[in-house]
Amino acid sequence: MNNIIDRLTEDENPAIKYRTLTEICGKPFSECQDIYSLIWEQKSIIKMLENQGESGLWSDKDYGVHTSLRYLTAFAEHGLQCDKRLDNYVNYTVSQLQAYENVGDLSGCSTPLILRALVMLGYCKRDDVKKLIIKFANTQLNDGGFMCKMKLDKNPQHKSCYKAAVASLLLYAECKRNNILPNNAENLIQYFMKRDVFYSSDKSKSFYEKQKIGWRFIDNFYPVEPMRMGLPLIISALSILGVGNNPSLTESWKLLKEKENENGMLKLEGTLTKQPCNFGKVGQENKWVTFYAVLAKKYRTV
Repeated sequence: MNNIIDRLTEDENPAIKYRTLTEICGKPFSECQDIYSLIWEQKSIIKMLENQGESGLWSDKDYGVHTSLRYLTAFAEHGLQCDKRLDNYVNYTVSQLQAYENVGDLSGCSTPLILRALVMLGYCKRDDVKKLIIKFANTQLNDGGFMCKMKLDKNPQHKSCYKAAVASLLLYAECKRNNILPNNAENLIQYFMKRDVFYSSDKSKSFYEKQKIGWRFIDNFYPVEPMRMGLPLIISALSILGVGNNPSLTESWKLLKEKENENGMLKLEGTLTKQPCNFGKVGQENKWVTFYAVLAKKYRTV
């Protein structure tokens, strides 16, 4: 493990170095301020900031309806916190979510991922963000999962969506780390436990056969896009929520171990073709993926 920590704390990636030192090694911010300052100086961060308009907003033409999701998550994954350079866009995004809430539509998978980014960025201290998290949590279905309003309007008896459940799981994990966990978290945890994470709820299909339930989430890592969650992200979220040693995760831990190379590192197996910044090349060792695998192991033993 020490060798992996050494790799993650190399100087070439200050964002991963900072997140490893603070989130895995438990170093206080006061000891990592210089590294944190270097994150803002990374070319990818500077480029994203330069893409802002004069009002501090990004154009929806960049990524359509996913613009807020992709930009905010990119900043969040770099370990950045509340900053005046992001405030205008955060205000804009919060107003968008409030507008959706006003028409009864905070459901689905993009909303929890945007809220997750806001939590990671430190904006969860704001009352309006806390209220949005509570409003979203209230859209949970009886089976513990979530579903977009559009499909529920067509069929009120529609079962929850695995994709939306995973997005919600990632939000709840970050809420747990910030002491604002919704009170229905146990229902969501059990949604995954009764499926052994990736199986159908009745476990009638084998791990490799049940492609539509979870397999597509395992090989791809990019937390901005619901279709590309990645096994390390899912297991780390469940571990943060306190069930890392639950027998239902046995096969997931085994699979994660199989994906490690001889140095304990994991490869990037999939990503989006269009994104605000580069998280690495597919097929190569990747510190972002490995970071979440190490984070999962840390919380598994807590």
